Amino acid sequence: MKLLLLKYGEIALKGKNRRFFENQLITNIKERLLGYDYKLENIKGRIYVHYEDPQVPLILKDTFGLVEVCLCERVELNLKSLEEMIFTMLSTYELSGKSFKIESRRSNKGYFMTSPELSKHLGGFVLNSFPQLRVDVHNPDILVEVEVRELFYVYIERHRALGGMPLGTAGKAVQLMSGGIDSPVAAYQMARRGVNILPLHFQAQPFTSEESLEKVRTLVRKLSYYMGDMSFYHINLLESQQLIRENCDEKYFTILQRRLMTKLAVGLAKKEKALALVTGENLAQVASQTMEGINCTNDASDRPIFRPLISFDKEDIVKIAKKIDTYETSILPFADACTVFLPSRVETRPKLKDVLAEEAKVDQEELYQLAWQTLVKEKL
Repeated sequence: MKLLLLKYGEIALKGKNRRFFENQLITNIKERLLGYDYKLENIKGRIYVHYEDPQVPLILKDTFGLVEVCLCERVELNLKSLEEMIFTMLSTYELSGKSFKIESRRSNKGYFMTSPELSKHLGGFVLNSFPQLRVDVHNPDILVEVEVRELFYVYIERHRALGGMPLGTAGKAVQLMSGGIDSPVAAYQMARRGVNILPLHFQAQPFTSEESLEKVRTLVRKLSYYMGDMSFYHINLLESQQLIRENCDEKYFTILQRRLMTKLAVGLAKKEKALALVTGENLAQVASQTMEGINCTNDASDRPIFRPLISFDKEDIVKIAKKIDTYETSILPFADACTVFLPSRVETRPKLKDVLAEEAKVDQEELYQLAWQTLVKEKL
């Protein structure tokens, strides 16, 4: 079987809590590799995976908490064997005009050479064996890494992974999931910090279509590649929207609707024991996302609202959406609940006291229950 060395980043800084994060990462790896033939080893802070299927390293590089997936070889603690392995590995590369660097790390302090001594020795060996190579310790074309443990571990080829923290180490949060570009990216960004995401979508059938709802299901399925099995929640907001429209000043419709969505998301958070909400809001991107508008939205929640995209440029959000394969789905032209009853004018700098005064024109419990009773949970 082939061998992978899996490297994690921030977990190494966790001190006494490190074992908790390591164990969750290993659990996540095992879940992602269900159905594949592999063997996992966790040896002194290093995770190794023996595998056959070429899909395995591709799956692991898309696992939160890992920073690098290295295609690795290991040999006995014999210098000659190490030289032979490095020679074999380098022989598979086109080396003409290329530069290299040897980087050694000696965890096994019983080995007779220090890390610098080993790097120097191996560098000389490589230069003698491949005279077409040159040394570049700052920006090499080929980096040969050697770890001295109970065996020698050698790797040249590596995949950059997602980084972040293992999924499931930072609690649960309800994501207000529209069908746009921003929401899936916000969910991905929070999951990358270890948060389990509960996606909640607001629809307004029959004013919005079944295709619109299926579009969001597709987005959630795409996110589940990174986040594992997910439940999808949706609420029909139409009757509540009609009540707001009939009783409140039109210019406050957007912020009142946003506050209702927030209250419903808090209700779901309480039901599912989630500690926070997540939105794809981006400061000043649309009229309701001014600082005043966001302040009015915050007032409707007794839980923190995370906005991981708050300072992103749209170009940066689109780049991530394309990377995680949600962009093409997000731009499909199906309307969602936010586009129903669009007002002709919007209050972009709402004052909370004015918003509360408008809100008082409608029985808030009735408004809430009309929507809450339509809550649907689907297992995707």
